Amino acid sequence: MPTHAELTGKLLIDAAAFFRTLGSQNESLSAQMNENATVFEQMGDLIINDPEGNLEGTTHAQLAGRLLKDAAGFFRTLAEQNEPIKDQMNENANVYDQIGDLVSQDPLGILD
Repeated sequence: MPTHAELTGKLLIDAAAFFRTLGSQNESLSAQMNENATVFEQMGDLIINDPEGNLEGTTHAQLAGRLLKDAAGFFRTLAEQNEPIKDQMNENANVYDQIGDLVSQDPLGILD
């Protein structure tokens, strides 16, 4: 079973791929989406490789949890604007919120 940190890393890297896809499909969003993707990939690597580490006094787990929460908010915004993907985006947002809480509290914990 993966730890909360390992699951978080996978979700962050999945979100990064999603952002890159969005950026490739929309020129006006491209720079921002690629920047977001890079941050999410870097944090994904950090939380997987050093789940108990910290960056300038904030734990990797807290930073990763915040990014998951940010992604959840982004997915909910997309859901509101796109009826065909509404259910999937809301489902993704709920997962990202839940794992964001778990990783922030216990990066080495295991999902029940």
